[in-house]
Amino acid sequence: REFGAIATTTSSSSITTSSKLGDEIATWIENFLFSFTVLVGLDQRVERRKKGYDSNKNLPPDHNVICLVEVTPVTNENGNAETTYYTEQIVGIAELSWQPPNPTRNAPPFVLPYFVKTLISRFTPNSNGEKEADESKLPKGYISNVLTWKTRRGLGYSRVLMAALEGIAVRWGCDDIRLHVDADEVSGKVARALYWSIGYEAVPDRGNNKLGYEWMGPSMANQGLYLVEGVPLLYLRKSLNGE
Repeated sequence: REFGAIATTTSSSSITTSSKLGDEIATWIENFLFSFTVLVGLDQRVERRKKGYDSNKNLPPDHNVICLVEVTPVTNENGNAETTYYTEQIVGIAELSWQPPNPTRNAPPFVLPYFVKTLISRFTPNSNGEKEADESKLPKGYISNVLTWKTRRGLGYSRVLMAALEGIAVRWGCDDIRLHVDADEVSGKVARALYWSIGYEAVPDRGNNKLGYEWMGPSMANQGLYLVEGVPLLYLRKSLNGE
């Protein structure tokens, strides 16, 4: 017999109810932990932005979140007088940070201190699967969370955000800047087209990724495709010093 086959109908119903209750509790805990992680990460970013950077310390700034705000004039007529005021709406956000140059890892939800990122970078293999030279074992500029409001897409706001982030990266002293983008042919099409059009190029897989993508076509290995937490993403890079 199958295990539990002799259980009565009542017991079976009770077990099913308990199983559903357990699944609901597990889902609630998972959602709570995810929300908590996101909120803590956002609070860290806001506090870091409010605090600013200490010019007395010889440490590079390690995080910056920018917001693109659309300002709209509104005229209010009151009898013979007219008053004009302005409304503001955030239509886009983007994030720049120092991150270890690991194609198989995204930026963590929490803001890590720069020295921790440096330590992680020292143990990060390059795209050839080898350890990098000592002078290269440093975090790289990394762009993430480039988002525009759905009703404002197609207006070039993403290009504005990217230009702003690249400008900040130059001020930080970054030689290049990196990012991940969705590899899906449908959901990632627009973002990939944007990044390619402004000069981003693939960082080819030369041994970092243990899973082969030959079955997806011979060119996939040269397009910077990596499996990041079970999701196929492209790892792109753009030089900021003209190389």
